[in-house]
Amino acid sequence: MSDLFRYDNPVWKFMGRIADLFLLTLLWTLFSLPVVTIGASSSALYYVNLKMAENHDDSIVMAYVKAFRDNFTFSLPVWLILLSVGGILGADYAVLIRAGSPEAKVFFWILLLPALLYLLMLTLIFPLEARLDTDRRHLFAMAFMVGVKNISWVFFMLVITLCVTALGVFVFWPVLLIGTGLTAYLHSQILVRAVFPRYGWNEPEP
Repeated sequence: MSDLFRYDNPVWKFMGRIADLFLLTLLWTLFSLPVVTIGASSSALYYVNLKMAENHDDSIVMAYVKAFRDNFTFSLPVWLILLSVGGILGADYAVLIRAGSPEAKVFFWILLLPALLYLLMLTLIFPLEARLDTDRRHLFAMAFMVGVKNISWVFFMLVITLCVTALGVFVFWPVLLIGTGLTAYLHSQILVRAVFPRYGWNEPEP
């Protein structure tokens, strides 16, 4: 019975991780409210989650705020570019779906490849920004390169995003309370274990 109250008990460690993911989801939501800050907020989210995935646990709030502040100027143009491209693709698809003509169906499938490449970039750009020290041009190039070379893992990350979202929206709404943090944490586990080691991007043990 005494083992139940040990700080390293698996039950308490699991509950502690759930609390961490709730806090990260809350921080991401609050820092993303102006919309234009979503890039810096997402970069900070992955900065903390990558640390957690590598068992480099620091103060979540302090690490998140510092990462947000340090990356805000860099992240803003990156996010605005992604937002603009996503808006254009979304508007194109809305027009094509509303048209419903045979020609529209052809263009629907033609736009599928750019849409998939956009999702690939959107999935990788912020964790790469959180981990690498590079300029914006090379950041986009590396996100594309890493995504193409690890397409199966990126696809798995997209499936995780879809499943967590669907679980929270359609099955059990409390999942949404940790949804953003959980998604980024699972993504970070994949990146730290399967992708980053291929390029020497994991941080050394403290």
